[in-house]
Amino acid sequence: MRKTKVFTLLGGGLLLSVTAGAALASAGQAEQEPQGRQATVRAASPAGFEIEIDPELDAQFGPRPVNAVQAAGIITDNRPGARVIKVELDEEGGRAVWEVEAQDGAGDIEALVDAFTGQIVGQGSEDVEGAGQGGDDD
Repeated sequence: MRKTKVFTLLGGGLLLSVTAGAALASAGQAEQEPQGRQATVRAASPAGFEIEIDPELDAQFGPRPVNAVQAAGIITDNRPGARVIKVELDEEGGRAVWEVEAQDGAGDIEALVDAFTGQIVGQGSEDVEGAGQGGDDD
């Protein structure tokens, strides 16, 4: 009787572990992509866009008052109707910025949002026909 309980508990625990592991693996919520000695973390956010954070930049700048979702909101507040596709932690002029890629009816938008102040510190767009309207293409 005692052995049966032990095997039942072990079997249930193993089944739970395998099920949880499979669920996390199949969710595809985050992946790490090797880039030399570092790995960039990419994740699909619940907000519906990709977030990319380089662990070295993350460690370098530490906690930031403005997160990726807030940076996306700043851009959509500034450009009503825009749909954010990707937000990436980057460095511009020695400061942490969120590089936000979005689209609206007029074309593609790239903007930089300061990760500490929330101010838009750079913005460019490309209209549907492909003629640039400023900004730089890194």
